[in-house]
Amino acid sequence: MNKWMSVFNNLDIGILILDEEFKIIYANQYLLGFIPFRSKEVQEQPLYEVLPKFYNTYIEKVLLNCLNNGSKMFLSAGLHKHLLHSDYDFNIKISSFEEGSSKLLLLEFIDVTSQFIQIARLRNYVAELSKVNKELKEKKKYIENMAYYDSLTGIHNRTFFYKLAEKYLESAKRSGGILGVMFIDVDKFKEINDTYGHEAGDKALVQVANILTQVIRKDDTVARYGGDEFLILLPHLLAAHNYEIIASRISNHPDRFINLTGEKVEISLSIGISFYPADGDSLNRLIAKADQAMYLAKSRIKTACR
Repeated sequence: MNKWMSVFNNLDIGILILDEEFKIIYANQYLLGFIPFRSKEVQEQPLYEVLPKFYNTYIEKVLLNCLNNGSKMFLSAGLHKHLLHSDYDFNIKISSFEEGSSKLLLLEFIDVTSQFIQIARLRNYVAELSKVNKELKEKKKYIENMAYYDSLTGIHNRTFFYKLAEKYLESAKRSGGILGVMFIDVDKFKEINDTYGHEAGDKALVQVANILTQVIRKDDTVARYGGDEFLILLPHLLAAHNYEIIASRISNHPDRFINLTGEKVEISLSIGISFYPADGDSLNRLIAKADQAMYLAKSRIKTACR
């Protein structure tokens, strides 16, 4: 074996040769760089005294199996970490060979520390990528909310209403169904703003949005059209007069009041309605007709109050 020592000492892997009693016969220079012993100090020393982490029932069975049966075994760095050194990871190939009448074990230590570092970096990269992807999805959702929701009231805005209403209108055209559009305006909204301030006006708009979302059916949609104007989309109406149920819920809602500087102020709403196909076959036409009906209702209230 002496003729192979110069070869072993020039390898970039650790070489350890054991006798049948698991005593160390030879350790090459590469391996000695990872243990606190010199070459002469490890000679004839029991494996478990030089490398105490090898004192393991499973590893002992592996060594005996290789020695007695001539099997080749493998200890992965993933399952058996830091057997040689606490800062390094090695895959260990174990095989046996004969020299004269003696059976010997050959342990080859292959450094895979850099691979483990790369794997760890890859895992961190994947984790960071997942985090960034999650943040991007959250930002996308936030942007979508910005695009389709009213920032003050939290209900849908005009953009979303048009997008959804066009789909329902096309469905109504195919099925021959009835589609309703309600146009709602806050009465004397300017007076609320002028008398109590814009914060009071905002409070009134939020309250109106709350009322409207509470009275609609499951498939109906409430949106803020702009300023103090709101829209309700009523798909799948069985008859045009069925809208009166929603209108009655709005008019008789118990929370049509807000407290402003200790004063209870009533929120009055004017409502107009239009229907497909009776009032038009386009969304703009239906909104315009509902708007006209709302102003007609508002003028009747003014006339009645005189």
